[in-house]
Amino acid sequence: MPRLALAALLLALPIAGCGIAGVAKIEAPVTVYVSLPLTGPRAADGRDAADGARLALEQAQGKAGSIQVRAQFLDDAKGRNWDPVAVGANARQAVQDSSAAAYIGELDSEPTRASVPITNDAGLVQVSPGAGGVDLTQPAAGYPDSPDRYRPSGAPNFARTVPGDDVVVDAAANWVSELGATAAGAASDGSSFEDLAASEFRTAAGEHGIEVGPTLHGRKVALYEPSGGTFAFGGQSYAVSAELDPSRLPGRQFAAQFQRRFHHPPGPYAAYGFEAMDLIQQAIGGAGTDASSFRDNVRNGVFGAHRYDTVLGSYSITSDGDTTECAIQRYRIHARDRIPLGAPCPPS
Repeated sequence: MPRLALAALLLALPIAGCGIAGVAKIEAPVTVYVSLPLTGPRAADGRDAADGARLALEQAQGKAGSIQVRAQFLDDAKGRNWDPVAVGANARQAVQDSSAAAYIGELDSEPTRASVPITNDAGLVQVSPGAGGVDLTQPAAGYPDSPDRYRPSGAPNFARTVPGDDVVVDAAANWVSELGATAAGAASDGSSFEDLAASEFRTAAGEHGIEVGPTLHGRKVALYEPSGGTFAFGGQSYAVSAELDPSRLPGRQFAAQFQRRFHHPPGPYAAYGFEAMDLIQQAIGGAGTDASSFRDNVRNGVFGAHRYDTVLGSYSITSDGDTTECAIQRYRIHARDRIPLGAPCPPS
């Protein structure tokens, strides 16, 4: 028996009933764990993503096909950006719950790197509404043995509804080229993330015929800062973001629905939390009720899923867990305000 199926069987049997043929069946409701920063500096974004997930479940009336679904919302921050003890505890709580069908989280890449090995070892699919780390789905410089280091089971279990950081960097370089920059540089604080993003930006800019280097001067020079996805050019500041501005979502009704339900406008992570839950519900609805294969079937329903006319438009999840949704939000920064512009996909 495959390792993932065996893990699912051992975890599911305590709550499973038996059908006429003696096959252990899941007992509803099944649980989707949602682990996000509900306190601390990222609380506003985390709560928006959580509320998006809550709205998706409510709109489905708590069902995925014929299976009842409930959500368990957990704080992974404890007043910080993220708390390693909380992240580990949340993931372990999920995998040890025989009713768990899936795990939504974390919001950022660093805590996701801590939780994915735990959920992966138990065969529990994990979908993030915000973690764009390249290493989570493919080999990446500065992250040895990625993504295998996050896959103790030997098979992927992590997917995301947001484009990866590499897509964001490509979009930034493309926009710099469109604006007419002839030279570009990228800052880095020495972290693996910023080193990788700076290197990818310089490569992408070079492919557009832009001179790249550490010390460049002049009015046609663009300087990119990976930490905020921002760059300066011609006396103006710009930013790119993997999360579409709520006003630019393909699902035009989402912002109004969110406002009616929660009495405030959605932030940029709300739609990605909504879509994470909706994607998982689709997978649960097609997973059947055989307890021995249920978690495997939910996971397989996420990978390779085709999604049509969603709040994020139409897209698929690749075999590595990346989304084919590639629209990257452009902003012009004026004072402290971000003014949303277009949201094109970077050229392939």
